[in-house]
Amino acid sequence: MPTLTAKELSEQDPKRFQREYSKWREYACDHDWWEYIEEGFKSDMSLKGISVSHVYFSVGYCQSDYASFEGGISVDEWMAYKGYDATYPALYLAAKDYCEFASVTSSSRGSWPRVNLDGNVVGNTPPAGVFAGLDTETWDELIEEQYSSAGLEDEMQSDVEALCRQLYRDLQTEQEHLTSEESFIESCECNEITFETEECEA
Repeated sequence: MPTLTAKELSEQDPKRFQREYSKWREYACDHDWWEYIEEGFKSDMSLKGISVSHVYFSVGYCQSDYASFEGGISVDEWMAYKGYDATYPALYLAAKDYCEFASVTSSSRGSWPRVNLDGNVVGNTPPAGVFAGLDTETWDELIEEQYSSAGLEDEMQSDVEALCRQLYRDLQTEQEHLTSEESFIESCECNEITFETEECEA
């Protein structure tokens, strides 16, 4: 009996194609399709000095959709990535020496994660690098001045929110691709699925 490919069906019997496509969409994402995006996100974040312990998201095309994560930020690594090691060199050296850390937590899945900076770097490190010759009081004043000027916690908060927005866009784009008509046609071709012509409507 003659058969049609999904592509041919879309051209010759659009109504039936839409019915078959709609049935396929119901289970098109019935697997952990987000895993490679999550792994890629974690890998990219590590280059920025950000460790990701959990990723949370909802992509359902409604106002409550979101993407967020929990983890931590190695402050000196993040500063180096952003170029702040050159802008605030003393603060960078102090943060590196003290292993300054910021936590990224999410109290509500639909809200932005919250960055909480330890802030203990001020007054807790000895002069370092090119500043090694400074006396402790001058060094502490310099660190406090650069810490105040840098606004690290606010900067990291802004960065985290931007990263969450990009994560959401990546997840949404992937879901749209996986449930697209093009993916349906490709799936039918890969699995050699065809449709008997006698079922086509006139």
